[in-house]
Amino acid sequence: MSEFEKIQDTLNLEESDLQKLPSGLNVLTILTYIGSGLGLLGGIYNYFTVCSTVEKMEAMGDNSAMSGAIGKMVEEAMKSAQKQCDNRTAIAIITVVTCILCFVGAMQMRNRKKSGFLIYSVGELLGPLAMIFFIGSGMFAGFQLIGVIIPILMVILYATQRKHLIN
Repeated sequence: MSEFEKIQDTLNLEESDLQKLPSGLNVLTILTYIGSGLGLLGGIYNYFTVCSTVEKMEAMGDNSAMSGAIGKMVEEAMKSAQKQCDNRTAIAIITVVTCILCFVGAMQMRNRKKSGFLIYSVGELLGPLAMIFFIGSGMFAGFQLIGVIIPILMVILYATQRKHLIN
């Protein structure tokens, strides 16, 4: 009996279970675990702080003194923050759900399951769509645009790794 057969017999594993996880899929799933954790913490933090942020922005005074593009950006940021405050419970729930979907999808893809890609994609794209619904076009202003670009990029990167998903 060879070493491989002894290990396989001892662990009761199939040959496919002993195959090494491709490095691209490994890196993406680790990034997803980190991103899901940070997203969850950020969503909870945002739930408790967004309304106080709006109050602080309003306390800063009249923004009409700012003109041009900067004044418009500040005005849009205030509108966006106010909408986030108004919808903070729904946004928090969606954030938790999307983070869990992404985490579960990444776990399944790490176990080489094709269904993980679908779960992950739904979780990753549901967040920005919901934010666009609640915030509107303010979602595309400034740094919030990153919240649209990164999910699309991650889904594309995972799509390139689908060839490694077996069952």
